[in-house]
Amino acid sequence: MHVQKLTHTVFTPLEDGTGVLLNLETRFYFTLNRTGAALWQELEHTNSSALDHLIRVTCDRFDVDEDSARSDVAAFVGQLQDFRMVRLL
Repeated sequence: MHVQKLTHTVFTPLEDGTGVLLNLETRFYFTLNRTGAALWQELEHTNSSALDHLIRVTCDRFDVDEDSARSDVAAFVGQLQDFRMVRLL
């Protein structure tokens, strides 16, 4: 499964490593902690990324086990999908 960011979503990084997403169509915004901001930036670099790749990035960058990363990344992507900021392919 791949996660694709939608073009109507803009990301603003903040100085503390967090960030904010804004869906320009719905005007919904979503605040990101450092982990979420890092994952979004990974999506911005590729525009579409395999869910397993995002899990590996989370494990490597934040030193968490794969089961925790899988659960957290799935929840994060689900929230972004609810806010219509990404789509699953």
